[in-house]
Amino acid sequence: MLSVYICEDNLIQLENLKSMIEKFILIEDLDMQIICADSSPDEFLEHITGEKQPGLYFLDINLAHSLDGFDLAKKIRETDPRGFIVFITTHGEYSLLTFEKQLEIMDYILKDNPEKAAERVLACLHKALSLFSTSSNKIHPTLFLKDNSQHIFMPFENIYLISTCKKPHKIRLISDSSTHEFFGSLQEIIPQLDSSFFLCHKSCIVNLNYIKSIDKITSTITLMNGLTCPLSVRSYQPLMKNLNALTPLPPSP
Repeated sequence: MLSVYICEDNLIQLENLKSMIEKFILIEDLDMQIICADSSPDEFLEHITGEKQPGLYFLDINLAHSLDGFDLAKKIRETDPRGFIVFITTHGEYSLLTFEKQLEIMDYILKDNPEKAAERVLACLHKALSLFSTSSNKIHPTLFLKDNSQHIFMPFENIYLISTCKKPHKIRLISDSSTHEFFGSLQEIIPQLDSSFFLCHKSCIVNLNYIKSIDKITSTITLMNGLTCPLSVRSYQPLMKNLNALTPLPPSP
């Protein structure tokens, strides 16, 4: 059973979120239980200390306390490194900090649209339970993107390619299910990624896990989804070295 924890300093919102999750657990017949729903970060932390299994945590950011949601998330990571953390808040402007603090959260939900927020909460319940149920339950590294007013958290394993655009100062991310364009540069993105990504050309970063073939004559990489990208001559040998050292993605459950 997956344990669920909630910390929200507004008592009305705390009760609303608790009731919402309890309803979803009942209606969807989910194998999870709310262990703690508290407005006090201190009391909240007492409930999570020493947990041996990963939990699902819904945290507000501003908690009218010396500890905020970021502090709680950091302490959770110390005791539950595989846990699933979701921020649910009115402060969209703080979303970038979740990446900068490397907290590896599952989602960042804004309260300003209650219907949409409820959908996202339900999605988090299902996703966390699915990951919890797999034997290889691991935290999934995630790239944070800001696409105009939309905040996107893209798991590394879903990314095929990141490339420059014809539009100045914009780059394009292609995942297994979507494409996003946002302002930035490849050089800014590279430090945010892990060893499964490789700058194969000045205009392109590729996910090594999804390379299907490499044509040295045409200096072209073909990915498993059929996309192609350029390969610079000087990048060929480093690419082959990185591919040989790569640990492949685990099979999908």
